[in-house]
Amino acid sequence: MRAVERHGKAILDKLNAIAAAQAIPQTRDYQERGKFLHLGQYYFLHELIETDGLNEDELKSRLKKFYISSCKKLIGERIKIYQAQLKVKPKSIDVVDSATKWGSCSSDRHLLFNYRLAMAPIEVIDYVIVHELCHLLHMNHDRSFWRRVGSIMPDYEEKEAYLARHGHAMTL
Repeated sequence: MRAVERHGKAILDKLNAIAAAQAIPQTRDYQERGKFLHLGQYYFLHELIETDGLNEDELKSRLKKFYISSCKKLIGERIKIYQAQLKVKPKSIDVVDSATKWGSCSSDRHLLFNYRLAMAPIEVIDYVIVHELCHLLHMNHDRSFWRRVGSIMPDYEEKEAYLARHGHAMTL
């Protein structure tokens, strides 16, 4: 309790600074030297896609296609590992553009993943995969669900924190 009294203002200041930074809309530089995330690392735009002779709208479109393709490939490869561990099989898997969710699982066993996950480190992508696969066993976020997630990925809270901290930067 003393620590909170002693450091409470500093903690609040830090939290307010983080919230303010996340609220600032990011303007992207769609030039050859503009930087974009892929698998948790920043790359120049020309390292991810062909940029020659393309205008900004064409670059955005091509970059989104790159992320969708990359995410489909990653999810397709990584999900097999965790399906085997959890002994579950979804009816379908798709990659979509979502403004609010990293992934979802419907009651009829359809899994959806946000294409922006391709911007996250592989271990964070794995967390979202595990999270959604665990919904095939538990359709809510009760204690049993979190125990199952934790049995596969004990540090899942760190992955959630990464998405909370860095999700705002994972945009086009």
